[in-house]
Amino acid sequence: MQRTEMSSHGLTAWVDESGSNSSLDPNTYIMAAAITTADQTEIVRASMASLLLPGQVKLHWRDERARRQRQIAEEIAAMSVEHMVVVTSPHANRSLPERRRRLTLEVLLPGLAELGVDQVVFESRGASDDRRDRVMLDHLRQQQIVDASLRIDHRVGRGEPLLWVPDALCGIVSANRCGDATLIELVAHCVRVIQHAPRT
Repeated sequence: MQRTEMSSHGLTAWVDESGSNSSLDPNTYIMAAAITTADQTEIVRASMASLLLPGQVKLHWRDERARRQRQIAEEIAAMSVEHMVVVTSPHANRSLPERRRRLTLEVLLPGLAELGVDQVVFESRGASDDRRDRVMLDHLRQQQIVDASLRIDHRVGRGEPLLWVPDALCGIVSANRCGDATLIELVAHCVRVIQHAPRT
């Protein structure tokens, strides 16, 4: 991944997560972050919103046909935006999704902090699940893995086009792990993929 020139202040990471193909890539959890400066935010938001088809309210990678997926990937590739994707695998067969998420956040959040990100925006999964993310952040602060300058927020996915970028990146990385490198090649210059074997 080519590093883009970014200020260490005012960076926001827009984060979404996904599993992978349960048959071809089992026990895998993927979390992606699109990292924007303040002056990139509206540009990227408008760029993603422009891809909506008539009647669509949200881009969702798994709902799109291959031709549309390529169009979305090309749009992401053209942005002057840096992305980080954390892949944790293999998880224990019976591990719950929340545990997989926590183990992935243990890698993602410190990595984002090292880049100078001071705000992380997740797609909201509901009040209870959002609270779990905040508890996780508090745990990392108590362990002095991240400091108090890192903040998190949650937004509804259909109302925030910036969250559609990490959703697509999760799909692109999953496809690559399952043998289709067509789209990862388009975005490889701006995506850093971190693979991590979680503790069991």
